[in-house]
Amino acid sequence: MSTPHSQESLSQGLAHIVSGCYVLTVRDAQTGPQAILVSFVQQVGLTPPRLVVAIHKERAIVPALDRAGAFVLNVCAQGDTLLRTKFTDPDLTPAAALRAVGAREVGPGLVLEPAAAHLVCGIAQRIDIGDHWLYIVDARDGAAVGGRAPFVHVRRSGLSY
Repeated sequence: MSTPHSQESLSQGLAHIVSGCYVLTVRDAQTGPQAILVSFVQQVGLTPPRLVVAIHKERAIVPALDRAGAFVLNVCAQGDTLLRTKFTDPDLTPAAALRAVGAREVGPGLVLEPAAAHLVCGIAQRIDIGDHWLYIVDARDGAAVGGRAPFVHVRRSGLSY
């Protein structure tokens, strides 16, 4: 049985797990271009280069991802706030946010001009892990922009966004 103190301790312990900031994009014939800000991303394999990406089940992008079977993952750059602010603005649609930051189509998604890097990913498997879907993906292509380091952060709480 957990107590409020142990929940707070757990939250703070989890908050020390370092994460990044990414914008996942997908082109969808039914809904148009979609994009979402994500932070639960980790490389988990080398041959093939494999990642896991966790996305909350209620996010609107999930059906588009499942239809496309692939996406582009853009790595937010250190010191850049444009991507983080545009893709968390409730007044902007994903399409409007993509136009605002400068996006070009690459394979199944869009590469964002301010990003430090991008990876073209194919979905290998989707696993139900409770409140999130865990996408196991293979990185098929990608590139980094010289001189742009990735944005790294820790959350205030390990039990919420």
